[in-house]
Amino acid sequence: MVPDPDSRYVTTRVIADSGGPFVRTILVNVGTSDNVQKGQAAISAEGLIGRVVSVGVRSARILLLTDLNSRIPVVVETTREKAILAGNNTLYPKLEFVGSDIGINVGDHIVTSGEGGVFPSGLPVGLVTSVDDESSFVQIHANLDRLEFVTILDYILPGLLPDTIRAGRIGTLK
Repeated sequence: MVPDPDSRYVTTRVIADSGGPFVRTILVNVGTSDNVQKGQAAISAEGLIGRVVSVGVRSARILLLTDLNSRIPVVVETTREKAILAGNNTLYPKLEFVGSDIGINVGDHIVTSGEGGVFPSGLPVGLVTSVDDESSFVQIHANLDRLEFVTILDYILPGLLPDTIRAGRIGTLK
């Protein structure tokens, strides 16, 4: 991805993970003191891993794409067909709201759609690993069990907020 000149980000270390079977989150060592906010996208070198769901002064919790509560708007890269990537507490989240006549194939690349303005479009997410009549599953590019560093993006859909408000929001993110 070529960074948007208006995008700001902060790279941080993963300091803990939930390790539980029902909640798939990680804790990072940046927070409101670094102008991290709820809803921001979290990526690794391989692609999108989740979004910030809670923030303290010096730490933030990131909900991973595989968590049962995760829902991300995505597209099939080649066909541009929209879907929702829904976590299911397994290593292979499911594509939902895909039309029955849509030709999704094993090996198709899945990227963020940019719908809703939360994530920039085109962030790599994963590959379709299985397809049947009722569902398609995606293998996330990032190895979520071995995360050490993540980058938190402060992305605002261009034109959504005036520059004066945006400048106040991003503060020290670089």
